[in-house]
Amino acid sequence: MSVIAQEEIGTTVMTDSSKLIINRLEAGHNSGNIKIVQDPRLTSILRKHIEFNKTNGVKGWRILIYKGRVMSKANQAKAEYENSFSHLSLNVSVSYREPDFLTMVGKFRTKEDAYRYKQMLISQFPQAYLVQERLTQE
Repeated sequence: MSVIAQEEIGTTVMTDSSKLIINRLEAGHNSGNIKIVQDPRLTSILRKHIEFNKTNGVKGWRILIYKGRVMSKANQAKAEYENSFSHLSLNVSVSYREPDFLTMVGKFRTKEDAYRYKQMLISQFPQAYLVQERLTQE
């Protein structure tokens, strides 16, 4: 289903709502007020959805730069990342999942974004690979 707005301006009929809005703004017909009317139940549903995602997380991707049984090497990989790639402003964390320590970088919603950043890290971390996991707010 689609919605089409029409307005006759001179002899031209506008059939695209975005063109109508742009034309009105260019002509100086902008009152500056927008009123959004929505059912309060929608706001309630959106709040529940946000809370659910905070606790259960959403599917996403991270970059694994170290996996092994030596905690000091995991922390060393974290320090190397922070020294060389701090300009990327991605978070890096060390965690323990029996029997390994994991050093992971970033939180990405798409595999494409994660892959793009992995390509930047590959020069210093050739063993880096993408890991799919649930992303939560910390």
